[in-house]
Amino acid sequence: MASVRYEGVSFKYSKKSPWIIEDLSMEVGEGEFLAVVGSSGCGKSTFLRLTSGLERPEEGKIYFDGQDFTSVPTQKRDVSIVFQSPCLYPHLDVGGNIALALKIAKEKGVEEKVRQAAKMCGIESLLARFPHELSGGQRQRAAIARAIVRHPRLFLMDEPLSSLDSNLRFQMRREIRELQKRIGTTAIYVTHDQIEALTMADRLAVMREGRIEQLGSPEEVYKNPANTFVASFLGQPPMNLVEASAEGGRIRLGGFAYPSPVFSGKLTAGFRPEDAKIGAEGPEIEVLGCENMGKEFWIRGLLKGGGGEVFVCSKIPAFPGERARISLPWENLRYFGPDGKKIS
Repeated sequence: MASVRYEGVSFKYSKKSPWIIEDLSMEVGEGEFLAVVGSSGCGKSTFLRLTSGLERPEEGKIYFDGQDFTSVPTQKRDVSIVFQSPCLYPHLDVGGNIALALKIAKEKGVEEKVRQAAKMCGIESLLARFPHELSGGQRQRAAIARAIVRHPRLFLMDEPLSSLDSNLRFQMRREIRELQKRIGTTAIYVTHDQIEALTMADRLAVMREGRIEQLGSPEEVYKNPANTFVASFLGQPPMNLVEASAEGGRIRLGGFAYPSPVFSGKLTAGFRPEDAKIGAEGPEIEVLGCENMGKEFWIRGLLKGGGGEVFVCSKIPAFPGERARISLPWENLRYFGPDGKKIS
C-alpha cells in the first residue's frame, strides 16, 4: 500500500494551452479507495496519468509514502492501471496476459500467482481462452487480474466500467470494491458516473476545470455540497436550487416561509428531491410533469410565486396542471451565497 500526497500540482500540455490541472493539493491515505468524479474534460484522466508517471507536472510535487516521486518513471512507481478498454494482447490467452508482467520481472511462482489473481476476479476457468472468446465483463476482469497480480502499491482505474451495460456495471462495481478491500491496495478510481463514485468510494473528490471543488465522504459531499456546482452535479435529479431573497431572517418558497442563515439579501436555497414529499402543508407547486421510476414518482413542478422548477418525490402520481403542496422540513434546506459557496 502507498499513501499519495499532491502539493500544488499543475499541468498543461503546452506553454500556450490552459492549465489542465491547476494548483492541486490533497492526500490519499494508505488502503483508501478514492473516487474522482467530474464531467468530460475536467482533468480527471490527466490527474491519473500524473499519478502513474505517464505525465509529469509543470509545477508542484507528488509524494509516495513521503518520498518525492515527481520525476520517478512509471515502471519504478509500482502502480497498476486499468483503462476503459481492457487492452488485452490478442495473441495471448487470459493466463498469458495476466502473467506477462510477472515474466518480464522474472518473478518466481508465476503460475500460482496467476491462478490466485484469476480466482479473485472470478475467471479461474477462463485462463485458456483468448480475448476474442470473452464477454466484455470477462475481458475487464482479466484486465483487473493482470493489474493486481503483482500486488501493486497503488491501483489506478480510468473509467473501467463505462463501456459495459448497466446490469454488468452494477455487478462489477461491487466486485471491484470487494476485491480492493481483500488485497488492501490503495486505489484511485476516475469516473464520470456519479453512482459509481458515490457507492464505491471511501472518499469522493469532485473535479471541475482541473480543480477539486470538494473532497470528503460520499455522504458528506452529497448531503452538504460545498457550492452550487457540486449540488447540481451530484444526484439524479440533482439538488433543486431556488433563487430567493431573505428578509427579516426568513425566506419564502412557494408562498411558505423558512428561516434563513442571513438576515437580508439574495441567496440560493437548495434541497434534494428525495427530501421533499407531496404533503398537506408546505410550498405550493404547479405540476408540469410526472416520471414513473417504478417504486416512486418524480414530480416536476413550478414553485408558486417564482423561484423556478423543482423535482420532488411522491408515492402517487400527479398530473400536469394540478396544484400540490410539498412537505419540506427546514433542516433539509441548504443555503448558498451569491458567489455559489455554501453559507454555513
